[in-house]
Amino acid sequence: MTRSPDLLAYAARCYEQAGDYAEAARCHEEAGHPLKAAELWEQAGDPERAADLWRRARRPGRAAACLLSARRFEAAAECFEQGGDLLSAGWTLVTRTRSYATAEHQFAVAQPRTAGERLRRRLGRQLAAALAYGEHEALLRTLASVPEHIGSLTPARERAETEAWAVTAADHIRRPDLGALVFAASYRAGVSGCADRWQQWAARTLGDTTGVPTGPAPPGPARD
Repeated sequence: MTRSPDLLAYAARCYEQAGDYAEAARCHEEAGHPLKAAELWEQAGDPERAADLWRRARRPGRAAACLLSARRFEAAAECFEQGGDLLSAGWTLVTRTRSYATAEHQFAVAQPRTAGERLRRRLGRQLAAALAYGEHEALLRTLASVPEHIGSLTPARERAETEAWAVTAADHIRRPDLGALVFAASYRAGVSGCADRWQQWAARTLGDTTGVPTGPAPPGPARD
């Protein structure tokens, strides 16, 4: 017997209050509430099922995030591509898979709109070449230039994105010295959360956080 949407929504609320997010998600899905169901599948620890609903609801970015958490990297890259985020598609492939040629193609056809996106596109293409062919020179030059530019990138979120990409690229070619320089520049630029990320990276990568700041940088000139 088909249950009414109102009864299903009521049952879903009861299940959610009881902490049974999977049953709550099933009720919302049956009631025709895919977005709420997707959120609840995430809470229930089933990111793949959530991703399927996000994808059907034409939310490819959210689907990609779920697939990343499920370690389904190729599928996540496809979702990023479907959403028009070719930079994230390429970056997922080059850092999480060995599909370097496909990643390089994504970067090649991407159309960056900001200086930060152009810099990240260059990092992605050069990392693909470094991992596929051992060609490190261009990437080393770009990584060395990141500290000069990171503070001037706009909008502000591009600073954190570029910090993450540059540090990850440095890690992939085993150059933690360059990663540390990027963090130092990001910290001086007042990038939000940099100190915490630097601390975590230093502990994980170097096994030592000596000299790494433990709090935000002192206020500097106004930034956008």
